[in-house]
Amino acid sequence: MRLVFYIFLMSQLLNFIEVFAEKVREDSSGLNSINWEKIEVNNSKPFKKIIWRSYKNDESYFGNKKQQSSIIERTKLPKEERISKASKKSASSPPEIESYLPLNNFLEKGNFQTSVRWKSSFEGGASGGTGQQIPSFIFDYGISDSSLMSIYFSEADDKLYNPINGQKVDYHWQNYAFSFKKKLLNNDENSFVISIVPTLEYWRHASGSKDSKSIYNQKDSQYGRDRFDNLIGSLSLPIAKKINEKFTALIVPGVTFLPEKLGSKGIGKNAYGNNFYIGSGIVLDMAKDVNFLATYTSPLGPGNNFFDKDLNYFRKPIYSIGLGWDVNSKIGIEGKITNSFGATPSTGLLTIPSDNQPLYSANITYKPHGEDTYLTSLNERDRLISIGGITVNNALIPKVGTSQINFNYDNKGNLFGSYGYSLSNIFKLELLNIGSFNEVNLSRDKNSNLYSTYLDDSNLNFRLGGKLLIFSPQKNDLYWMSLRSSVGRNSDNNQGYLFSELINTIRVNNWLTFNISPKYFFSGVESFGGIGFSSYINLLDNLMFIPEINTSIKNDTDLNSTFALRYSFSPEKSLDLYYSNAVGVQDIGQLLKDREYRLGIKFNFLL
Repeated sequence: MRLVFYIFLMSQLLNFIEVFAEKVREDSSGLNSINWEKIEVNNSKPFKKIIWRSYKNDESYFGNKKQQSSIIERTKLPKEERISKASKKSASSPPEIESYLPLNNFLEKGNFQTSVRWKSSFEGGASGGTGQQIPSFIFDYGISDSSLMSIYFSEADDKLYNPINGQKVDYHWQNYAFSFKKKLLNNDENSFVISIVPTLEYWRHASGSKDSKSIYNQKDSQYGRDRFDNLIGSLSLPIAKKINEKFTALIVPGVTFLPEKLGSKGIGKNAYGNNFYIGSGIVLDMAKDVNFLATYTSPLGPGNNFFDKDLNYFRKPIYSIGLGWDVNSKIGIEGKITNSFGATPSTGLLTIPSDNQPLYSANITYKPHGEDTYLTSLNERDRLISIGGITVNNALIPKVGTSQINFNYDNKGNLFGSYGYSLSNIFKLELLNIGSFNEVNLSRDKNSNLYSTYLDDSNLNFRLGGKLLIFSPQKNDLYWMSLRSSVGRNSDNNQGYLFSELINTIRVNNWLTFNISPKYFFSGVESFGGIGFSSYINLLDNLMFIPEINTSIKNDTDLNSTFALRYSFSPEKSLDLYYSNAVGVQDIGQLLKDREYRLGIKFNFLL
């Protein structure tokens, strides 16, 4: 039932994305930037006096001159040609549909892109937490218009999904991969396109610990850690056919080279071995900038790609299904359901260790050479609040290229720091959010599991996230709306959680702004929702009062409040003094109530 719920939830989110994709594309291309209207001139009326306004030498008011010039040039073209050019420029062309199923798409010579991908099981398995996860990072570089270099890094460090012989087993792998793709045949755009893709990888993996037996030890019952370092590889031959303007079909014959025996304590084959495979996939343009992606791959042997809790090895078909959305020419997002756990070309055929579970995959790609969504510049009042709040965030995002730094400390010893960078006018990457909770005294005993997992005296929480701007008055919407999500772990016990919020910000008048932020906390310990309310009330030009309230939907007794004064030295530098009974300012701390109030200070910088 939980899987059905997640599929339903994802379908609703993807429907939401499809609805807004067309609007975002038009905003980014500037097609709606200018409306021409015939005006009748009455020469009998005197000309009105021209009012000159001072912008205090704030060049940001005029926005990106290069972008505006580009938009103006496009508006001079006929409507049909403008649409054709915009569609061609924003068309999605990912280099691969999966790590082991490359597409015959390439970057322009000298261009590059980076991707962050996150795969996770829906359940925590033996490890608990939000699921067994494998994050990966990919760098693609266009050597020429027909050749591409890709570098991969991925790491998984949870316990095996299922206990082995009733015992939880430590399991770890780490991959460094180098791939090269070269186009071999493309005589006609309507013919088959064929490429060749060899990959070489360094695979470091280990199993067992002082408290568990290695899965590669099948001869005795001795505990201990076995570690192996192997060179592995793959070779694939993607063959693609563009059926029409919206539909591309893909067939990929390939082979992966993996060891079939590891260590001296194995009985027979105790690893995956080499595998030939035939993969297939489709890419369907459902709407402008929204693609439907689906794959199905059959391993042919002689090796395997799956083992169960009894350490029996088999072959399982690998599938994936999902949607990709080009938010603009810089930012691309994908969401999928798949049973592929590996994140590199040589390991992508492997299922989650010790099981064959459906996983969710969330991917984001950044293309620095793409054209950004054009937004008008924030006025000075809005720039003062774009730094965010204390325990309730707002939907604003600093302009592209801006770094955001926050530092927080309170009288109970809570210490947090964060660094974010705006990759686009509509997307901010939270590269680092680190800190620890101290002297936590929760208001309810039922929160004891959350305390022991994430808030105990030895906690140090690392988090990574992103914030996507959906609506904004800067592109003629009524209010700001952003979707923010973050993931991370407590270094003490390696347990993590997912935190998401849909943030809405409304400017009521020149001195009052209101925020409402539904939030959701998801973990293997407990999951629940909450909602935050806050206001920014300008007392003076550089002095602001910020009242905040957070309440947990699971229990009203977790309602907490925060009162802050913000003094702004400039729109880029400010200092917050606050009084709060929230457990802390970092994600989970916003939704929990402490029995005592804290007096804290927060420094905010935009660089």
